[in-house]
Amino acid sequence: MSEGRMRFDHSKKIPLDTGESILHTYTNENSVERDGNVPTFNEIPDVIEAVIREGGKYLPKVPKLLIPDPLMGIAHDLVKAAKEFVIHLGVISPEVGKIIKGVCETFKCMEQSKEQIAMKNTVTKKIFEFEKAVTGKDNTDNINFRLDRTMQVKQALLEKANLSDVVTAADNGVFESDVLLTEHQSNFLLNELGKAGEGVDVPPPGLGSENSTAEGSSAKLKRASLFFEENPIKKWDLQSPIPYTLDDSLDELDKEDIRGALKEIEEKTCIRFEYVESPTGYHINYMRVDSATFCGLSYIGRNEPANPIYLSFQCGNPRGVALHETLHALGIAHQHVRMDRDQHITLDWSNINPQQYDSFAVSDSKMFTTYGVKYDYGSIMHYNAYTAAVNLAKPTMIPKVDPEKNLAILGQRDAMSDTDIAIVKKMYCTPGEF
Repeated sequence: MSEGRMRFDHSKKIPLDTGESILHTYTNENSVERDGNVPTFNEIPDVIEAVIREGGKYLPKVPKLLIPDPLMGIAHDLVKAAKEFVIHLGVISPEVGKIIKGVCETFKCMEQSKEQIAMKNTVTKKIFEFEKAVTGKDNTDNINFRLDRTMQVKQALLEKANLSDVVTAADNGVFESDVLLTEHQSNFLLNELGKAGEGVDVPPPGLGSENSTAEGSSAKLKRASLFFEENPIKKWDLQSPIPYTLDDSLDELDKEDIRGALKEIEEKTCIRFEYVESPTGYHINYMRVDSATFCGLSYIGRNEPANPIYLSFQCGNPRGVALHETLHALGIAHQHVRMDRDQHITLDWSNINPQQYDSFAVSDSKMFTTYGVKYDYGSIMHYNAYTAAVNLAKPTMIPKVDPEKNLAILGQRDAMSDTDIAIVKKMYCTPGEF
């Protein structure tokens, strides 16, 4: 183990340093001050909490997207049968909602923790540094806007679950604990959550923001094939190897872990990677971030202008963490939020941190497909059994099949499972075969 390199069990709580919260709001000439008065000192915490919780109302309008129905063109009887199994994004039963609200009677569900504030600051800083290095531009406003959109998605999920009156999502800059959302991905999810058109009439900051008209959005949504190209998860072009580079922040042991992760993908699938010293265009850039607030962060699918993967190397099996985040970059979602999750996993909502509800809301069926691959407790894309636990001695996810055996393998980061390999192959190596 290299000097200064420590391993931590990411299922345990870690004392964190705190940073100042970054609060970014959007206003226009029609904004109205409260009675023309500045809030008093004692009112400031309530004002900040309200802005964080209801910030979507003050952001630029969510563009209306023309999202194709994946069941379009399928026989009526089959559509009717399929819809009986659909779990709508963000929706939970009244019984589950009651359990979650019960947790908030003893848990501070409306306050941002020091850990979440520190993570948001770290995420903001690292994205800024990366994009400044790649583009040469100061993208501060655009970055803050994207992170605010992510928070808007998380709050919309809580609203859909009828929990927004008692829960404020963790404003940490990420989705599902380790995913960075693009602006388009957030807009896609907000459309699915019924938030299209919500917001104020001001243009989003920065170039490349989405057109607020359906016509403009439909052009961007024009893709080639069902599920993948018609949604905001972008695939890599495999006509040549995927370029990657290793940041100077990485030591040799870090680089060895990353190369090992890439080698495993190459050995088990058709995907090839190529190290490039100074890449231009699309590429993956691996960086070390000395933070105890996360294990790794990545976008899902190919990102513009490039894909940063942030690794802390402070969790068990860093090679496996690098592999998990690289699979995200290839377009693979988390296993435990599949549409069929509840057939295989029992969630103990009484032990789940309500502010991390987004980590358990099932994936949108128009963004992700299972490709006909069975649910796998041993997937490297599955979270561990104690994810987001209020009481770390009790699991939040319990396998319905052979729970004693399978509980231990949830969240393994040793290697890709057979189903992980199968999904990558169906996405990239044998597309169209289900």
